[in-house]
Amino acid sequence: MKWHALLALVLMGCPPRSEEPTTAASPPTSPGSPLQGTPTITAEKLDAWLRYHQALAELSKDAGTNIKRLSVLERDSRQRAGLSEAELDSLEECISAVVAQRTIAKLTGAEAVRDFDKVTLGLKPEQRQKVEAAFGDVRAKAQHAASLEAERAKFGEEAVTVVLAREAEVTATWNSLLDVREAKPR
Repeated sequence: MKWHALLALVLMGCPPRSEEPTTAASPPTSPGSPLQGTPTITAEKLDAWLRYHQALAELSKDAGTNIKRLSVLERDSRQRAGLSEAELDSLEECISAVVAQRTIAKLTGAEAVRDFDKVTLGLKPEQRQKVEAAFGDVRAKAQHAASLEAERAKFGEEAVTVVLAREAEVTATWNSLLDVREAKPR
């Protein structure tokens, strides 16, 4: 397994810096709507997140390992992108969850199942039925992983759709972010 996928899985389990514990008094949310208090993720906010990380990648080359300078550059870049810390945390939580789940779907064969479906369409009905029976519940599990149902429930339908609309760019940016974090001296 590629280390990006493993790290993405670990990051999914980490709460964001600004997350407050939920209480029994918290109002329930309807399916497909973001959790109460979660900033809305829009195409504009996603653009800002991408600009922030592009600028940060360039600036961090100049800052090197100077932690104080890098911290100032991160704050300034975030402010220039028009993002609050809460928005940045929310974006990164949603992006990490979607990217991780999509990576898991690829690794566990959800996309391979779709390809398999295309191949089975050319089979005779009785052959297809036998293959389907042998395939068992693998398809259902793979489709559930690929559906991003949990992410849609947590972050809202619109937020997941916004991230998926730019999936390749978001995934590349997220992976480069992870590369930078791994390359920094400890």
